[in-house]
Amino acid sequence: MEVKERIIVESGKLFGKYGLRSMTMDALAGEMGISKRTIYEKFKDRDTLLKEVISYYSEQSNKQAHKIIDESANAIEAMFRITKLTIDQIRQTNPVFFHDFRKYHKNVFNEFHSPGKFSDLSITRKLLETGIRQGVFRKDIHIGIVNQTLHTLFDQFGPESQIVEAGYSRKDIFHHMIIPYFRGISTRKGEQLLEDCKTMLD
Repeated sequence: MEVKERIIVESGKLFGKYGLRSMTMDALAGEMGISKRTIYEKFKDRDTLLKEVISYYSEQSNKQAHKIIDESANAIEAMFRITKLTIDQIRQTNPVFFHDFRKYHKNVFNEFHSPGKFSDLSITRKLLETGIRQGVFRKDIHIGIVNQTLHTLFDQFGPESQIVEAGYSRKDIFHHMIIPYFRGISTRKGEQLLEDCKTMLD
């Protein structure tokens, strides 16, 4: 692993564990056992590093999602596995990170904050197209509209979600928003798979 990638990967882990405010460039350098100068040789400031960290981890998550679709028995199973991955990633991130991101890195936050910024439409489109081929989703759905709607629904899992802030768990949000929506676009085969896969998030 090259120095720049190592800094990005390890900074992401440290930001997620301790938040952003406490992880100064000095603290990052100390945790990684490198000089602060080495970090500044690769990144001009903390905002630049933070942007690259967010972009890197978002890209890695998208790659994992595509792989899950390719390796799952069907599109419904893939959807549950991707959702579980997303929820686990959010749970592993210290809430302080999201607080610090909003408060101390406003320029970066505003740049990435637009709804669906981290959403890869190609993932859900692939999921839908795969499900149609498998007879899991109805052939008469409008993929473009369904795809955009799915991303609007999945935005409710994010740290800015009013539903999450109201105290509802992401698991409950999934069961009461996402599953009913998928049930509406599913064939009978898909509806049965939804029932079979429900426990995957337990």
